[in-house]
Amino acid sequence: MVPARELLRMNMIEAYVAELDKALRGPRATKADLLAEARDGLVDAADAYESAGLDRLDAERRAVAEFGAVPEIASGYQTELGLAQGRRTALLIFFVLAAQPVLWRLTRHLAGSAGFDSPGYLLVEDVVSWMGAATVLAAILVVTAAGYGVRYLGARRRLVRVTGVFAFAVCVVFSVLGVLLTALTPNALMSVAGLPSALVFLGIPLAGIGVSGRNCLSAA
Repeated sequence: MVPARELLRMNMIEAYVAELDKALRGPRATKADLLAEARDGLVDAADAYESAGLDRLDAERRAVAEFGAVPEIASGYQTELGLAQGRRTALLIFFVLAAQPVLWRLTRHLAGSAGFDSPGYLLVEDVVSWMGAATVLAAILVVTAAGYGVRYLGARRRLVRVTGVFAFAVCVVFSVLGVLLTALTPNALMSVAGLPSALVFLGIPLAGIGVSGRNCLSAA
C-alpha cells in the first residue's frame, strides 16, 4: 500500500488508481477499462469539489475518501475481472474444440485412409466426438452464464473458479484422448497424423487453455 505521507506528496487520484491497479488481477484490456472508469469518476468528483471552493489536494482527498477504500472497491472490480477471464477461457475452449474435427479430418486425409477402421480407433474417435460436442455445449453455457446470465444469477466468483477447473479438466481429458488417437493411428509416429501434428493441432491449443484456466483461478 502507498504510505499516507507519500499520498500527500503525490497526485491523490493517480496514487489511488495505482494502488487499485496492484490489487486487481485479470485480462489487461478489461482491467485498463475499469481503472480508466475509476480515474474519470474520481477526477469528476474532485473537479466538482474544487469548483465548490476546496483546493485541489483537499478536493482529491475528499473524492478518494468518498470513492471507498481500495480493499472494498477492489472486491467488486475483481469479480468483474474474473467473469471477463471466465468468458475468455470458455470462448477459447469453444473455438479449440470446435476446430478439432476439421483439423483431424485434414490430417486423416493427408495420411491416407488405410487402417482408420480398426475397432479401437473407431471407439476412441466416437468418444472424442461425443466429449467434444459436450464440451463445446458446456463452454457456450459458461459464456452465457458469465455474460447475460449475470443479470439473473448474479456476479459470482464461484463460476470463475468452476471455469478454471473445467479448463484443466478439458486439458487432461483431451490430452489423453489425443494420445490414444495418435497411438491408434496407422504408422502414427511416421505419418502426418502422428505426434508432430498432434502437438501442433492439439497440444499447443490445450496448453493455451491450461494457462487461461490458471488465470481464471487467479482472477477468482
